[in-house]
Amino acid sequence: MKKIGKWLTWSGLAIAVVSVIVGIVLAVIGLGKVADTVNESFRVNGPTTHVAEANSSLWLYSASTGIAVPSCTAAGPATVQQSTMPSDASFDFNTDTVTMFGKLHFPEAGTYTIDCDSVGVVAGPEISTSSIVTGAGGVLLAVFGGGLGGLLLVIGVILWAVGASRAKNAPPIAWQPDAQQYPMSGYPGQPGQQYPSQQYPNQQYPNQPGYQPGAPDPYRPQTPDEQPPTNP
Repeated sequence: MKKIGKWLTWSGLAIAVVSVIVGIVLAVIGLGKVADTVNESFRVNGPTTHVAEANSSLWLYSASTGIAVPSCTAAGPATVQQSTMPSDASFDFNTDTVTMFGKLHFPEAGTYTIDCDSVGVVAGPEISTSSIVTGAGGVLLAVFGGGLGGLLLVIGVILWAVGASRAKNAPPIAWQPDAQQYPMSGYPGQPGQQYPSQQYPNQQYPNQPGYQPGAPDPYRPQTPDEQPPTNP
């Protein structure tokens, strides 16, 4: 359990950190492009002037959906090329969500007057679907990836702590004597246990001087204080 807890802890921490960092980077890149488009866009409410550079373009967006596509014209130093470009690319401009429907291309530099037959038209730089997907994906990655990593981190810390507590409180292994080192016949220091190397008083062994197997005790004269043995 302790090893699993360690693995989940470090894995969750890595997932959370990487997801948040990568998600923030993607969100900044994608949403930054969307923000630039919003800042450089403007509404076309009646005749509106626009200073264009040579070979530049303006993309047209409309807040109207489900109705006829607006028609726009542009007059200036050169003939403006108009094209219809229906797309799903959209962004929020002020309080409206506008969607791309056309494009104006200016072949020469100069001041042009743009006019549309519908209100709610917005002109601005091109916004790509990839920028929107990148920004939204970065936000989702940071939120969900960071949340998943945080959950794994919490579970790992709990398992790590429980496993460490169990290992600390585990009972010690019971001591058992080594049967080969100490024979069952007795241990050193037991009372009444005799060993071949021990010598006891008044005990004769074959290698002692004057020992004869089966011989009577040697003669010893009695002293005056001793009484002769009495026969029964």
